[in-house]
Amino acid sequence: MQPLFCFFMKPILIIKTGTTYPDIKAAHGDFEDWIQSGTGMPRSSFMVTPVYQDIPLPQTEYISGVIISGSHANVSEHRPWMERTMRWLKSAAQKSIPMLGICFGHQLLARAFGGEVDFHPGGWELGQVQVELTGEGKTDALFREMPHTFEAFASHAQTVTTLPPGARRLARNHFEPHHAFRLAEHVYGLQFHPEFNCVVMQAYLDKHGSRPNHTTLQPCRDSEVGAHLLKRFVTLIKNS
Repeated sequence: MQPLFCFFMKPILIIKTGTTYPDIKAAHGDFEDWIQSGTGMPRSSFMVTPVYQDIPLPQTEYISGVIISGSHANVSEHRPWMERTMRWLKSAAQKSIPMLGICFGHQLLARAFGGEVDFHPGGWELGQVQVELTGEGKTDALFREMPHTFEAFASHAQTVTTLPPGARRLARNHFEPHHAFRLAEHVYGLQFHPEFNCVVMQAYLDKHGSRPNHTTLQPCRDSEVGAHLLKRFVTLIKNS
């Protein structure tokens, strides 16, 4: 079978919105490494732009799709680089560039298109959590091959409190009402972390597990859910 990356003439852009903790990075890599690994694609298939370092984003004609990473920053901080990135995302969406936002990236997409983001009133969702698809999620192109209920890795204090106008809610749980959404046919947000594996999730639990007001499910169990979604998104890019 021909490798998936051979279908691409242009790279997938990873918009890097932050970095993990230095000790986790030293031991396990960083956000873009986990994304790349989850897709099963070679590094040469990606372009990484660290926007939090004020590096400008490329012109959209040079990329095939976009994945927006997580971050330890908060969308509610309204930093200049966040505002510039949101303007770029709105322009890219008008050109039907497939986009996938993860955690912070999910929240940044929501705010860019008119949604609202703030701290979750219930505190921090941290650990391996159960997520269920909505009726629309069960038939959505990204999720329709997924189990209707699945476990995913989560680590977030902020949340999309109000979805953007026209957004379709695709997944939720008892704590987080907006674990996934879609805008139009090509813009997706995931509050959970499909790029995490059990080792990375456990490293976050070891660092933050003693915080009050968080939801944690242990012991950590590896899952193919995240990698499946990342690979499925790559397929959607290929078919766009």
